[in-house]
Amino acid sequence: MIIGKSFVDYSWNDIVQWLKIDTLSSADRQELLLLSMIAVVSLALWQREAGREIIRPYFILGVFFHEVGHAIAVLMLGGKPIRIELNTDNSGRTKYRYYRKINRFIEAIVSAAGFLGTSIVGALLILASRNPNITNNILIILGIFSLVITIVWVREWFGYGFMTMIFWGLIILAIAFRTPPEVQKFMIQFLGVQISMINFLNIGYLFKKQGDSDVAEMEKYLFLPHWFWGIMVTLLCVAILVQSIRITYFSNYFQ
Repeated sequence: MIIGKSFVDYSWNDIVQWLKIDTLSSADRQELLLLSMIAVVSLALWQREAGREIIRPYFILGVFFHEVGHAIAVLMLGGKPIRIELNTDNSGRTKYRYYRKINRFIEAIVSAAGFLGTSIVGALLILASRNPNITNNILIILGIFSLVITIVWVREWFGYGFMTMIFWGLIILAIAFRTPPEVQKFMIQFLGVQISMINFLNIGYLFKKQGDSDVAEMEKYLFLPHWFWGIMVTLLCVAILVQSIRITYFSNYFQ
């Protein structure tokens, strides 16, 4: 790319060279195109009520990992997760308690952990897609993890969220044990993108001050306004997603 050009002077070839897409194999380009299409279609469907109904099971999967992010942060910081609620309106809540007095910074970390949880899980799934053995192992772990956490922490027997996650756990295990590597690779990429996209599908929640939204909690504990934390979390989630794609397709780590 030539320094000194204005933005409108750049050609498609300049952009391709800058992003190093021309260094990818044909198969890698097709995979990146597919991942991009999945993300765009998810965003498009979310704009319509009928579309939201179509992708609701995938959204609940993302909400599940968002709430698990909160629960794991609580566990690591000395608290005890009590239960996870997955609601029919696509919302979720993690109830927990501490056995000691905690400071505001720990509460802020727990509030941010939901967003980071979905981003990290999505990134790990995308990274795992490059190696067939890792893909299979991660799908098995993901399926078992989803079932166990649902039974232990969701515990709303036969409720919508509970049954949705039991369904996902069984489907993921069926994919891991009953499908060829090509299908497993597609599915782990698909799940990785869908879980990562929850932060962007529900972008309004990242800037919601009302109620007990995570950014409102961060404002309460860290003083700076909720929109500042919304911007910071959004940038961090984008960075995690971009970095996972960069490592997966543009580094020599998997070669």
